[in-house]
Formats: sequence, C-alpha cells, structure tokens
Amino acid sequence: MIAYERRACTVLHNLLACHLPTKPILLPANVCPIVPITLHKARRSFEFVDISRATLCIDHEKLLARWTASAEPPGGLIYVRTYGAIFETGGLFDEIKRLTPGALIIDDRCACAPSFAADALLEHVDAVMYSTGYAKHADIGFGGYALLKDESLYRRIRLPFNVRDLEFQTAQHKKALSSRREFNYIDNAWLDFLEPEADWAAYRKMVEEKATQVSLAKQTINRIYSSRLPQEIQLSSEFQEWRFNIHVADKPALLTAIGEAGLFASGHYDSLDGLFGTGTGENARALHRHVVNLFNDLHFDVDRATLLANLIRNTTGLAPSPLGL
Repeated sequence: MIAYERRACTVLHNLLACHLPTKPILLPANVCPIVPITLHKARRSFEFVDISRATLCIDHEKLLARWTASAEPPGGLIYVRTYGAIFETGGLFDEIKRLTPGALIIDDRCACAPSFAADALLEHVDAVMYSTGYAKHADIGFGGYALLKDESLYRRIRLPFNVRDLEFQTAQHKKALSSRREFNYIDNAWLDFLEPEADWAAYRKMVEEKATQVSLAKQTINRIYSSRLPQEIQLSSEFQEWRFNIHVADKPALLTAIGEAGLFASGHYDSLDGLFGTGTGENARALHRHVVNLFNDLHFDVDRATLLANLIRNTTGLAPSPLGL
C-alpha cells in the first residue's frame, strides 16, 4: 500500500494519527527538527536517543536499553538513515516487535535515493518513508510517500494550511537551534494537507526521472571530492549518498573560508536533545561540531565542486576531527 502527500511529514502525521501509542516515540538525537515538530502536531510524545559513532544512526544498544528500562516500553520508533546510509537493521526491528508487538516502527529514508520496490519495506517495519522535497536526493520541489504494510492503518487527513504559519514555525525552530534555547511548540496551520500537485502515476514518473539525473551528477561530483580531498577527512562511502561529508577539527573556520571564496557548504544536523525534548545526544553533538556537508546534486556543478575541493585541500591548518570516524 502507498501513502502519498504533498510533504513526507504529512504522511508521518497521518500515520501517527491513525496509531494511538500513549507511550513515547523514540527518535535519534540528530533527526531533522521537522520530525519532532510533526509529532507535536500529531499530539504524540517522544524522546531522543543518542547516535552510534559507527553508523551515525540511532545507537542500537542505547535504544534497547531504553526500551527495556521499565515495565512500560515506548510506543514506537522512527529510525532515520543518517546521510542516506543503509545499515542492517532487521535484527533490531525483530527484537522491538518481540518485546512490544504493537510498537509502531517507521523506517525514515528521506535522505536516501527514493525507491518504489516492495523489498524496501523490511519485515516488522510498518512504513518506510521517502521525501522528494527541497534538498532531498530527488528534489522535484514537493512530495513524500511511504510504502506501508497492507495491514497498516492510514487515513488521509485534511486540515487548514497557511503558508505564514509555516514561515513562523520554521523561524521558531531555527531560532531555537541558533540560540540553543528550548523550542516552544505553538500549534497552528503550518502543515500542508492540500492535495498533491500531481497524481500518483505522474509523480512517480517525475521522481524516477529526477533520481536518475541526480544519481549521475552525484557520481561525477563525488569522484572529484574523493580524489582531491585528503582521505582522512572523508566519511566512508556509505555516508556520501545525500551530500559528500567530511569531518574537520575546525568546522567554523572552514565554513568561513568557503563563504569568503563565494562558495557554499552546510553543517546538518545538530542534536535536538534538551532543545526539542528530553533524551541523550552526546555523540550527535560531537558529530555536528565537526561535519561539513558538501553539495553534490543538480544545484552544484563540476567547476564549483573542483574549486571547492581545491580550496578545502589547500586550507591552512586543515585537520581531521578527533571523532575517529
């Protein structure tokens, strides 16, 4: 079964609204802020769990320790594939369903290349989600979908949407991150529940065509980065799907040098524990302090990628981060 909406977070909201876990949903500490904000919208509680330094995804041992910490286990899990990296998770999901058969497990692959293959939906997973919105792998400007188990509950919800409310919500969460102050959710009509711009068949065709174009661009640009940048600052190849990621000792200085050269890079994702909710996030904070994301999609090109790689390689004092990634 397919759930398709204008935004992936609308799909997530509708899934959560149809399942009624009174217990918290567990999230990785480095999740995109739109995910906990969507849980607020759906009136679901949540907690953050720190990430593993090996997979950069939610730490399996810490997750299971939280799951078995009391007689009242959590109500579900949103497992995010950090930077689009796919690691084996079948054993973890099996164990969660063994401990709590009714737990809701959502496999968030919004940073991955979109797939329509049925085998992307792993056993014991209730939904696997993809996004094709801004800055995603296949960015067509809108859209998100989920592959659902046939028995999964899903209902399309239609609530008011106001673009000014979305702008307000975006400004609020960015302010919380920049100021390192607790985010205070104020509900309004920020989530887009309108009908998608294209029917499912047309949407799928657009996504497949864009994904092919983007994959070719990523391969070309990634070869430039991987061949020109010091190996010791590169994350391993499985983390180079969404952007090309490096880890450096002095991230602010490098980003400043990149900006002064008229180029650009970014630094997603910060830890949300203590700002958007309770939980742990030491490793997520350490990752954010050192990782720089280099663009490798259709919004960039070979010439700029070459200039950027050369600038980074020649930056005085460039050193890998102490994370041991």
